[in-house]
Amino acid sequence: MKVLPILTYPNPVLHKISDAVTVFDKELEDFCTSLLVTMKSAKGYGLAAPQVGVLKRIIVVGVDEHPLVFINPEIISASEEMFPFREGCLSVPGYFESRSRAKTITLKYNGYLGVEHQRELSDVHAFCVQHEIDHLNGRVFIDDLSPLKKERIKTKIRKGK
Repeated sequence: MKVLPILTYPNPVLHKISDAVTVFDKELEDFCTSLLVTMKSAKGYGLAAPQVGVLKRIIVVGVDEHPLVFINPEIISASEEMFPFREGCLSVPGYFESRSRAKTITLKYNGYLGVEHQRELSDVHAFCVQHEIDHLNGRVFIDDLSPLKKERIKTKIRKGK
């Protein structure tokens, strides 16, 4: 599988909402494998399909040696307890922000064959899944920052290219 180019902020594709996956075939499995290869190559903890220009509800998470693939992920419950972490993004290279997200989530998702599953995730896994699902909903983690801070980040990204 090949390494895919990762879109960087402020590419407008990053602010589009992704469509549900309805066809579960070998092409989907190959794309998911390419997402995993791309994430590992970029040394990221997660990657969402929109970050490589594909507006489908697919995310991969590689926090440890057991990478996870979630198709059509949906958070069905989240703890009130929060988990703090230094958040970054492959589409916003070189920028990190201390943030908190739900410590534990229950996720409903499809596997490669379209079978629906549920899984409870916590700590870094839960944090990363929440971050990647934001991408599927057209949100980048810096969207909540002030316009001035976002402009500085855009400038920094442009200079880094």
